[in-house]
Formats: sequence, structure tokens, C-alpha cells
Amino acid sequence: MDKIFSMRVFSRVAETGNFSAVAKHMECSAGNISRAVVSLEEHLHTRLLQRTTRSVSLTECGERYYQRCKKILADIDDADAEASDAHTLPRGKLRVHAAPDIGLKQLTSTIVEYRHAFPTVSVDLKLLPEMANLIEEEFDVSIVSASSLPDSRNVSRLIGRCERILVAAPDYLTRHPIRTIAELPEHTLMHTSSSFDSPSEWPSAPTGHSVGEMDQTGNFVVNNMQALRVALLAGAGVGAVPTYSIVDELKEGKLVQLFPDYRLQTINVFVIYPSRQFVDAKIKTFVEFVIVALKQKLDLRTADLLPLKTPQPIQSAVLA
Repeated sequence: MDKIFSMRVFSRVAETGNFSAVAKHMECSAGNISRAVVSLEEHLHTRLLQRTTRSVSLTECGERYYQRCKKILADIDDADAEASDAHTLPRGKLRVHAAPDIGLKQLTSTIVEYRHAFPTVSVDLKLLPEMANLIEEEFDVSIVSASSLPDSRNVSRLIGRCERILVAAPDYLTRHPIRTIAELPEHTLMHTSSSFDSPSEWPSAPTGHSVGEMDQTGNFVVNNMQALRVALLAGAGVGAVPTYSIVDELKEGKLVQLFPDYRLQTINVFVIYPSRQFVDAKIKTFVEFVIVALKQKLDLRTADLLPLKTPQPIQSAVLA
């Protein structure tokens, strides 16, 4: 017996007092409608309806049962409607994982903008250095930077590709001038790393240039971009960083770019979510939003920045 169907049939008969009308409305035969009510009565060992050739009426027990059925069926309809709306109406809590090396300013401002656009969605953001297991850790979305992603059943969308550059503080360059790229191994080389990516690459030479032997791992490696930024500003050495993470420092002359003709490995930023089927509207709208809004903030090139305010003697020492 399909109990929910039988409860619906019984409730309709109780409301209309007519088996034939209910059969027509539910596109069933009158026999199926009658059998559904009989099956329900047999299951409950209780008569719910008094039937005569002229009328159908509720018994006392049937009246009480009808009131309960009415509430239960209304709750089921509400649950169905809410679940169906989840694919069209963004609302509820969105749990987001992000790697700490994603630009915190850019990511946070993008989330604030998303909430302005979709105020019925609340966002719970967790910054964790490990690759998230979306299902086990109950995350809806993950945003990570990596050269490539491991194989998985998750869906990944590319947000953008970010240029990395070599930078150092003017104070460091005053104390330790770097005239050629071949001198880099003599300096403290810093970059970020993650547990799900390969080691960062140091510069590759343009055509006609030779870099020579270079330690690919660096000698000061951290898993947090903000920590690396603090170290660079304190004059700890030369860092390989995404352009988006030091835009203000470059514009203000607090950091200086070294050897712009030598390219570092590009960083890919991905947004990841568990499935392509029946994607919740809050996930769908968030993914589409960050692909546009966050890409604009991360996709920076040094040529897009204002002229650097680097003192001429330091610039000459670096690029000589």
C-alpha cells in the first residue's frame, strides 16, 4: 500500500464526499480510489468513512484522522516545494572552503558582493591549507589555486590564471643589490606552497637568456600568502608571489618587481563543487558569481598597474 497516496485519496474523499469526483481529479479509476480507502481502513483496523448509496461521511475516528492527515500532507507539500525551489531560489547556508593563498581581500570582497546580490544566502567561509573533501567535510564549494587538480568526481571550473612575479623590498635591494638573474641563488628565495600542488618554479629564461642552475624549492617556504607578504615587506629576501596579492605594495613602492622578462609558473584558480546534477541554486549562483567577479580581481598583469614609485638608484641596481 502506498500510504501517502491512500492518505491523499482519503482526504480528498473526506473533503468532497464523492469518490467519482476524486477519481476524475486524480486521474484514477473509481475502483482505485475506493481500494485506496479500503486499504487504509484495513491497515488501521478502523472505519474512516460511512458510505451509503447517496452520501459519504466521516466517522468520529475518521474526522480525527482526517485532521492529522491534512497537517501531514501539508508538511509534505511544503517540504517538496522547498526542495524543488532549492534548484531555482538561492537561500540557506553556503559552506565555502578556500585555500589561504587565494587573495583574502579579493575573495572576501567578492563574497560580500555576492551576499548583497543574494541576501537570502548566508556564507560560512573556512580558510584551510589542505584540499577539502567536499562530501566528508560537508563543504558546498571549494576555491583553490594549483597548477592542476587531482582526478576526482567533483566538478571544477577555472576562475582564471594568475601571473606570478619576483619582488623584493627596496631596503633589501639596497643592502643586497641583484644585478643579474644568475645572482638569485645567493639570496633568500621565498614562495608559498600547498599540500596539493607541485613546488613553485623559479624563473625560466626568455629566448637568448640563460638562467643556470636554480634551486626550485626555495629556502623560505610558507603556506600562507599573508605571512610571505609580511616577510617580504620586512626585507627578508626575494619572493615569488601572485600579482593580485601585492597590488598596493607595488603601487606604493613598498615592493619592487625584479626581472619582468623572466616568467614564473602561472597559477590557476579553480572553483570546485560536488555534482553537475540538481545543483542547489545557492551553489550555482555563487559559482557563476565568483567566476566573473573574482576573475576580474585576480586577473591582473603588471602592465595594468600604475607606474611604480621605486627610487631610480634601486631600479638601476636591480635591472642593470
